[in-house]
Amino acid sequence: MLRIIFTKNTIIRDTCVASLSLGRNSTEASPDFIVYERWDWVLIFSKEFDIDVVLPTILDNWDPDRIYLPYLGRSVDMMHEIGDVILPNVFIPYAPQKETDTTENEITSISGARFLEIYDEQKDYYVEDYGLSVWGIVVEKTPNNPELNTDLMMTYEADIYIEDSLDAAYTVTSGDLIPALIICGIIDGKSSKNDSGTPEQVTIRNMLTTIRLTEEEGGVV
Repeated sequence: MLRIIFTKNTIIRDTCVASLSLGRNSTEASPDFIVYERWDWVLIFSKEFDIDVVLPTILDNWDPDRIYLPYLGRSVDMMHEIGDVILPNVFIPYAPQKETDTTENEITSISGARFLEIYDEQKDYYVEDYGLSVWGIVVEKTPNNPELNTDLMMTYEADIYIEDSLDAAYTVTSGDLIPALIICGIIDGKSSKNDSGTPEQVTIRNMLTTIRLTEEEGGVV
């Protein structure tokens, strides 16, 4: 099975390269991205372009069984811990307070939610030493401001909040060109008992474990 991980995040790139012992492909398929690979793992890193832009070039050069799109974020509740992994199916854009708003709450009402119908049912697993939630809620484009945490929790009650936009990832995942999966990992929030590395390293390794679990017969998805 050939799987491709696509990311614009240097921390995800470096941790995946180290964890999977990937080597850089000296024959670049495109000037738009850098390729690292080993056996049936391919990681594609792009500084500028998102997955919807480079996907046609990827599919011209590889025939992957699935593309994985990892993102890192934070949790503001007491249920999830650093290292937990979320496979979201509900995507909500963060909406800041407008200047004309007079309410004390810094966040407006929820709007613009998008949904993916790729999971049969909601499930929560405890895998090794981390939690895995299938069918979760992610709020995207969220400012990295701890002062917003209470308002975020009261307004969205989401599993994870990320700074990135998921527009391109959602477009690819909801399309029919190639099976794709968005994977979100918590690197900021309630402390975890796992201290085998930085929060980023622990979480990304858990995300790689999740990828393997999704590919097992009768696996998590």
